[in-house]
Amino acid sequence: MYHYRPRKPKFCPANFSGRYTVVPGDTMFFISKRFNVNLDDLIDANPHISNPHKIYPGDVLCVPKKKLPPPKKECPCPITLTDFINFRVEVTTTCEVVTGRLVDVGDHSITLVEPKTSRKILVRCKEICFVRVISKHKRDGEDEDYDEEL
Repeated sequence: MYHYRPRKPKFCPANFSGRYTVVPGDTMFFISKRFNVNLDDLIDANPHISNPHKIYPGDVLCVPKKKLPPPKKECPCPITLTDFINFRVEVTTTCEVVTGRLVDVGDHSITLVEPKTSRKILVRCKEICFVRVISKHKRDGEDEDYDEEL
């Protein structure tokens, strides 16, 4: 009867989370899913396994660390909001509704000023669900009413 000698790595790559010993029924695919790592990364971390389709109970594998997802990109503010600088707007966010005069449109946030208190309100663009233009800011006694949705 043929006696199989398990394959073991001489060393594991610097960025690995641990070693795993293959049990009956294992495949590289199922091991990658069990440890939530990319299959190609698992194969690359185990050059001592010449054919990744043939692993045997007792083989020892190096399990790479999970790769972190890329950081979420900031949501840019719609450039069209600059057309409404100095207009009174109502901004619906993921948490609340705020009203004020739009005074600045940055790359990732807008700034409103409350009419009565002159308090500045900073709203991150990724939190904005809806912006409604209520009216144009008063100038020389005028107050044109608008009711536009952006």
